Amino acid sequence: MLYPGEELTEAAGYPALVRFEPGRSEFPIVVFITGGGVLGRVAYGPPGGKTADFLCHWLKEDGFPSLVLSYPLDNRGVFDAAFPQFSMTNWAEQNAEIIARYIDQHGLLTNAVVLGWSMAGRIAEPLHAALRRKGKGIELFIAMAAASALPNTLPGLNYLKPAPSGLAAVKGAYLDWLLRCLVDQNAAVGRLVLDAGEFTREMTGDFPVGLAASAMRYRDGTFISDSRGDAREVGTTRYRSFPPLALMTHASAVDARHALTDHSTWGFYITQQICEGLVFSRADEIAALPVEKWMQLVEHIGHVAQRLSATLPGNHMFFLGENGARRTVATLKLLRQRALDVAEEISLLMD
Repeated sequence: MLYPGEELTEAAGYPALVRFEPGRSEFPIVVFITGGGVLGRVAYGPPGGKTADFLCHWLKEDGFPSLVLSYPLDNRGVFDAAFPQFSMTNWAEQNAEIIARYIDQHGLLTNAVVLGWSMAGRIAEPLHAALRRKGKGIELFIAMAAASALPNTLPGLNYLKPAPSGLAAVKGAYLDWLLRCLVDQNAAVGRLVLDAGEFTREMTGDFPVGLAASAMRYRDGTFISDSRGDAREVGTTRYRSFPPLALMTHASAVDARHALTDHSTWGFYITQQICEGLVFSRADEIAALPVEKWMQLVEHIGHVAQRLSATLPGNHMFFLGENGARRTVATLKLLRQRALDVAEEISLLMD
């Protein structure tokens, strides 16, 4: 029951659903990592859908090779077993192994651009660390209406309940909210981009609770809280170990929490990563800066999170629909250039 172009593979000891699309060798591979309880199919759509309504079409149009990764969740059209103990560490190692495999097989640039949608925002630090152990890395990690490594920012997920499989049940939790986002996005487009029934059947399923932004873990048939373990796995305070970061979000009340807090939560990590990676390691040069240059640097850093963030029309699924998908790729290109500009400008100020 796989879609055309999909492949089931195994990495880090677990199955994964993969879809790769080649592109121009001088462009970095763009990796879409899906969120909680949703297969990566949301990035390329069903066989009968209009391809231009989905992200991967426009990545291909612009020459980017793309890789869409789905961890094992309970969608029996794809996976035939449940893995309730699948952890953030397993997820990062699995994705890193697959990304490195495709980079090597196709002779691609060693640093990927990663789109982390929703729950996948939490994978930024552990994925970058896992890739670096394989001689690869992340040029830019773009959070897409995504949970960050900060704890307790999505308190509703603390009420996730185990299904008989031991996975976190999406029905009765937040599937209804996802469907509201889909209906709202279809309405904004003015036609049916993705049918709610098809989305539920073919793109959703219960998922390992250890991936959720809830700090819960599966133990002996139940869920327990493990805030310290969660912070350790997602690298909450390892600011220097994060890859370069950027943000795409929205302003929709249908997804109020991300609309209201993404700029502040991700702004914190964007600023910390820039400072740790480009400034704080050069303490002697900071001390030697003339007052005028120091004040320029202060002002520059004060605006860096805003420059590396974008608010797009739509809701949690802003990348669905032809305009939304095309706009998302255009914003990806803009944020890549801004990230390069920011690094160059800071370097000039420090010299």
